[in-house]
Amino acid sequence: MRSEPRAVTYAVCQAVGWLGWTAISVAFIALSRYEVTAARVGNALLINAAGFAISHGYRWFVRRRRWTQRTILALVPRLLLGSVVQGALLDACFLLCVRHPGVAGDPALRYETATPVILLFNFSIVYLLWSLIYFGVHWFERSRRAERAELSYLKSQLNPHFLFNALNSVRGLVAEDPVRAQASITRLAKLLRVALASVSADTVPLDRDLEVVEDYLALEAVRLEHRLRVTLDIAPDARAAPVPAMLVQTLVENAIKHGVARRRDGGELVVAARLAGRTLIIEVTNTAAPEPGEPGHGVGLANARERLQLLFGPGATLRLDRSRAELTVAEARIPLP
Repeated sequence: MRSEPRAVTYAVCQAVGWLGWTAISVAFIALSRYEVTAARVGNALLINAAGFAISHGYRWFVRRRRWTQRTILALVPRLLLGSVVQGALLDACFLLCVRHPGVAGDPALRYETATPVILLFNFSIVYLLWSLIYFGVHWFERSRRAERAELSYLKSQLNPHFLFNALNSVRGLVAEDPVRAQASITRLAKLLRVALASVSADTVPLDRDLEVVEDYLALEAVRLEHRLRVTLDIAPDARAAPVPAMLVQTLVENAIKHGVARRRDGGELVVAARLAGRTLIIEVTNTAAPEPGEPGHGVGLANARERLQLLFGPGATLRLDRSRAELTVAEARIPLP
């Protein structure tokens, strides 16, 4: 639903911008020594329709090549070259239009040799301005989404229920097993420190994120004991791959909260990661709860999807598979740079 309003906004801006440019072209003719004729107005409309089509094709190319994900230094030469190429195409369309049989006999349309070069420069400037506006809007929107996602991410990193349960579990251990209680407090402090530090970090190696998961699972094991059975299946070549900070912990927390913890006999939790070509695949599988819940619609997973899109582009996905009654699988796919 989010992409539809953006598409409408783009279409409106394109139409208004090029129609406005057509009006400026006609006004320029009216203010010059040339007479405003139907042929010249038609030419202006035809040329600017070509300009519309060229810029729209350029947008398709930019989206396909994911230029909006590139750094400014990498983008600047591409924008300059793209503007010149578009200017040359529109220049060619202009020369074809003015030599149309309907206007070829107009003495006002006899251009000097230098005219195509001047037009190329002018049209290139127009397309450069178009590009700056287009990418500026994208950067502004991306920055605003990143800010919103980061604030929500901070609020949802550690579920308040988890903190409450962890503190209660540690309190019960203080008298029964002081050594284990001390170890649990250390893990909780480390987990909180990493969660707060991750707000300023875009990505971390998967191996580091798994360290957070191990601390988290150790704390949950204090509360769930034998009800929580964990298996880690991590391919060695996947451990160095970059992932959004706290991504795996979010998936694991969701699996325990909506699956294992809701079963009297507990259940299995499997965390797996592997590389498939240039894509990192992370799967968190858990025994499903007997009653259907609402996993996949919470703040944690929504923020995880948002961060994946912001950091790795539209090729990154996070989906929840509940097609099997006994299992729930959360799968994240991350294209590697």
